Amino acid sequence: MRRASIRGTDLQADTETKKKNCDNTGSESSVFRTVTRELRDDTDDVVTHEIYDEESFPDGSKQEQLSEEDVPYTLLTYRQKWFMVALLTSAGFWSSLGSPIYYPALKELEAEFDVNEELINITVVVYLLFQGIAPTISGGLADVYGRRPIILLGMLIYVIASIGLACSKSYGAVVFLRCLQSAGISPIIAINSGVAGDFTVKSERGTFVGAVSGFTLMGQAFGSLIGAALTAAYDWRAIFWFLVIGCGTCMIILCFLLIETKRTIVGNLSIRPKSWINIAPITRLPAIRKQFKYDNPDYSSRDLSEVKFDITSAMRILILPEIILSLLPAAFQFSLWTLSLASLPAELALDPYDYSLTMIGVCYLPSGIGGLLGSFCTGKIIDVYYKRSHKKFLEKKEAGLIDKDARFNTFKARLISGAPQNVCAAVVFTLFGWALKQRWHIAVVLVTSFIGSFCAMSTLSTSSTLLVDLYPSKSSTATSCYNFMRCVLSAIFMACFSKMKSSMNVGGTFTCISGMVFVGNFLILIPMKYGMKWRYERGMKL
Repeated sequence: MRRASIRGTDLQADTETKKKNCDNTGSESSVFRTVTRELRDDTDDVVTHEIYDEESFPDGSKQEQLSEEDVPYTLLTYRQKWFMVALLTSAGFWSSLGSPIYYPALKELEAEFDVNEELINITVVVYLLFQGIAPTISGGLADVYGRRPIILLGMLIYVIASIGLACSKSYGAVVFLRCLQSAGISPIIAINSGVAGDFTVKSERGTFVGAVSGFTLMGQAFGSLIGAALTAAYDWRAIFWFLVIGCGTCMIILCFLLIETKRTIVGNLSIRPKSWINIAPITRLPAIRKQFKYDNPDYSSRDLSEVKFDITSAMRILILPEIILSLLPAAFQFSLWTLSLASLPAELALDPYDYSLTMIGVCYLPSGIGGLLGSFCTGKIIDVYYKRSHKKFLEKKEAGLIDKDARFNTFKARLISGAPQNVCAAVVFTLFGWALKQRWHIAVVLVTSFIGSFCAMSTLSTSSTLLVDLYPSKSSTATSCYNFMRCVLSAIFMACFSKMKSSMNVGGTFTCISGMVFVGNFLILIPMKYGMKWRYERGMKL
């Protein structure tokens, strides 16, 4: 492995340099550990974490992760990784579905509980708020106690809350149970990205993290279609019984099949978890035990990072300048996408469209398809660009064209892949808003909805992948930062949406927010240029 030796040499030289620069006052080891931990994955030079050899594994279907002891990064096969994506999607799907599936029933709920539009919108806003806040807590728990128990507990809370909603007799009960429902299931979106980061290397992470994030949020696009069909056929309570049956079934399946992946607990999956809550029944099968090498575990694959539960850890990551500048444009774009989905039922029910509830639900299909393609295609693009830029970086370092201590620019490698989609989104959503205002042909609404969803899912993939790269040992906590930003901003805009429309119409509203997205796109140039420098300097000061 020629590249392994090169990277190992670079790491050794970098280590010796840092040690010489530290004084002997007793803080040397503390400083060195801190810098190494924060910058370890930024440099991409740590042999024990990731080595990609394009010549040995050209098709990506074999193991791409080796260590100096030839210990594989994960024992999952390529097909099993996609099976894990399917399991994770089946869990997180219910989180993104919980909000939009509810939109078609809002008018029925107004009549049922005799409340006005603003009060009934609160039930939507509180769901979005808890969707942003809850993951900052549960994501940290998943980083400490494992992914599996937190995912299953969240699904259980969601099922119980959905039963309560289906049987609710008062408006107050609906508001409370919507909060509980969101708090239970919403952390799974952030945790799923952490799980995908556990079994993928950087050269393939864009594909798998993008797929998990994008497929999970398909509920956001298809939810209103499902909700419209259920409400038209039965009533609003059928929506929550559907969530009970669907999520409950998935929870039972995951109880048997979802394995623990947290690397501080299981390493590359060869280390059997000590706690019963982290053990999946499927791992008791002889074939699985043999594949995971429980009789001869690779203890060297275990992540030795000390991760302690800290309720403020997500916020301390979010306030870092390079992180908030990287995520803000994506959060604005997601908020704009959410508003576009929420605006369709009210606008398409008016003249000249006059669509029925079922027909309005069908109009969500282009958005769903666009989002699906956006998450999958962008994931592939992210990986291709990463491999090429990292290969060029190593070649320049080997040829002496750049300093041997230079660090690979993870921010640029990830964020640049979504830059064109960010600009496109600002234009497309502006057209979407004016298409609704001027009552243009329905084809314009559907096409702009398709392209806008494609762009929104593209940005989601790049942002999630970046966070997993930067914080591999705290990936669930890190990805909850983006979850917090996008959901809180969505809740704020959703709460103000009706007043914004009344003051500057639907076209002006989308133009205003699209302008924020367009200006925000230029903010990512700052972390792309200075992000690595800031992280390194901050690490050296600690």
